[in-house]
This record gives sequence, structure tokens and C-alpha cells, in this order.
Amino acid sequence: MVFAVVTGGGTSGHVVPALAVMEALVDAGHRPDEIAYAGSRRGMESSMVPQTGVQCAFLPVSGLQRSLSLRSVLANIAFPFRLAVSRVMARRLVREWSPRVVVSVGGYASEPLARAAVAAGIPLVCVSYDMVPGLATRRQSRRAFACAVAFEGSSLPRAVITGAPVRRSVRTMDPVACRAQTRAERGIDDGCMLVTVVGGSLGSAALNACVPPLAAALAAAGVRARIVNVTGRRYSHGTEVPGAVGTVTVETVAYEDDMPSLLAATDVLVSRAGASTVAEAAAIGVAAVFVPWPGAANDEQTRNAGWLSAQGAATTVREGTDLPRSLSAEVVRLCLDADARHEMVTRARAAGVANRGTGLVDLITDASLA
Repeated sequence: MVFAVVTGGGTSGHVVPALAVMEALVDAGHRPDEIAYAGSRRGMESSMVPQTGVQCAFLPVSGLQRSLSLRSVLANIAFPFRLAVSRVMARRLVREWSPRVVVSVGGYASEPLARAAVAAGIPLVCVSYDMVPGLATRRQSRRAFACAVAFEGSSLPRAVITGAPVRRSVRTMDPVACRAQTRAERGIDDGCMLVTVVGGSLGSAALNACVPPLAAALAAAGVRARIVNVTGRRYSHGTEVPGAVGTVTVETVAYEDDMPSLLAATDVLVSRAGASTVAEAAAIGVAAVFVPWPGAANDEQTRNAGWLSAQGAATTVREGTDLPRSLSAEVVRLCLDADARHEMVTRARAAGVANRGTGLVDLITDASLA
């Protein structure tokens, strides 16, 4: 018998929280074989989740495509069939696994299992970590046992503030010790600013384009710095790499395997404002400059960033024609102001207390006993 099924996925913005939920359940005393996961064959979960050792099932469900390309049109035509097949498979999985609780982290991949759980009378916990809940979460929340939310004032029914799910490496980290170790391993001394630029799991062309002018601005201000530019794999070829500009060196990588350790070592983070990134920045405590992705649904990234910015734990720079100039000015300001960075780190750590706690696991446990 399975204790909990975690469902959701499609993108890393859903898969990373799912992994975090499963890790938290294991840390609470549940064996990996008591946990199962259901997602999409077409999502990032198909390569990320099997490594955890939990039982996995990947359904043919896919999301609706907004593009008008032939491939997208054909995918949308097949959508109803894939959804129907996935719902049948989900009902079989619920009978096979007989879970005591189902935990949905949202995304199109969560729909079949969440629906099957409700139909079978199994308690459903919806986990919402964006300021603006996604469509799947809003729909499922109506019949959920409870909604685990990261922010106050949620519009979801039966909302319980538990913080956002973050990975074990973040929850259990000693940021001071990790900072010292990571900087030593990377050859970064105390007099060198580490600026990390990351555009989310897929990368950001806009942020990548800001790196050369940022390096020039830091050098002009006399700042000795290393910029680590995590381009995203789709931008790993063709991204301009200045290498070194005066007192500034630039390291370009397509993907960072140990982002939590890099964040702990970072003096100033430049990033998009996806929910997982904001949650990890708060839990670890890092001075952040967020550049919300303007294409996010319901402008959710602006609201995610605003949560920390309103507490003095981050700043927000809106994307526009002057982004390289405005972003460079803000990063230079923070690099030259140690007191401002320290204040932001302190406020971020305070904001991330719930993310490091056990509130989410406690709620899932309560649901399993309902």
C-alpha cells in the first residue's frame, strides 16, 4: 500500500516542488517505496523523477499548445484522446496503489490523478507556491481536503500557510558553511563579488544579453567580481561570452547541477522570478534582483518577486528596452553596499522560515488520517 501519490509536472517549475515534497515525506519517516509519483510522459519529470527510487507512472496527457505551428495544431487535436486515456490509466493507478492521500503540485500533468483521487474518495492536498494559483490548482482546490499555500491572503479554499516546498539540500543547508566551502572550491576569495545570472530552467535570452554590459559596468565601478551566467541549455550555443572585462571574469555554463550551493555562495543573484527560485532564495537567504518574465500567466512572476521585494528582501527590475542599463545599475549598487546586501539576506532568511519547516508534511499527514 502506498502512503502518498504526488502528481503534477510538465515543467521544472512543477517537477522541482514535487521532488521537494517527496524528499520531505521521506525525511518524515516514510520509505521511498511508500511514495509514488504520476506525471506526464512529455514533461521533465520523465527524466528527473526515476532517479529518486519512488514508484513512477507517466501518462500521455499533455498541455494545450498556444502556437499555431503544424506540430502544435496536431498536438491540440490529439489532446482530448490523450486526456481520456490518461484518466482511465489514473483510475487504474489509484486502485493499484490505494494511497491514503494524493498531493497535487499543479500543472496539466496533475489533472488525471487528482480527478481520480476525488472520485475514489481519497483526500487531495493541493500545493500552491505561486502568488497566483494556476488553473489546474484552482479547479482541483474546490474538492480538495486542504490547500497548502506559500503566501498569506490566498484565494484558494481551505488554505493553510505551509511555505513553499523546497529541496532537502535547501531545507537542511547551513548557508554560512556552504558559502565558505563553495567559494573555496570555485577559487573565489572574500574580496571578490560573485554575481549569479540565471533565467530559470529554460534560460532567458534577455538576461543572457545583459551579461556583457553588466560586466563592463562592474569593471567601470572598480568592482572585482566573477559573473556565473547560467544560460540554459537552449542558449548554450550562440550566447556572447566576454570572458573577462577588466576586474570582472565571466563563467558561462548551460546548466548548474547544484544550484542551492551556488546560491549560498552568491553575493548578488540576478534571476527570473519563478516560484521555486523565489522560494529557494528566501530559504537560503540571498540578495536578489528579480527580473520577472513578462510572458508569465497572470503576470505571476511580478507578484512572486513582489512578495520578497515588499519585505526589503529583494529588488525588482522590470524588463524593457533599458533593461541592460537599469539592471547593471542595481547590481553595481548592491555590490558596492555591503550593508544593503546583509540587510536583504537577513530579511530573506526571515521570510523563508516556513519554507524550511514541516508545515506541509504535517498537513499531508492530517489529510491521510481524514
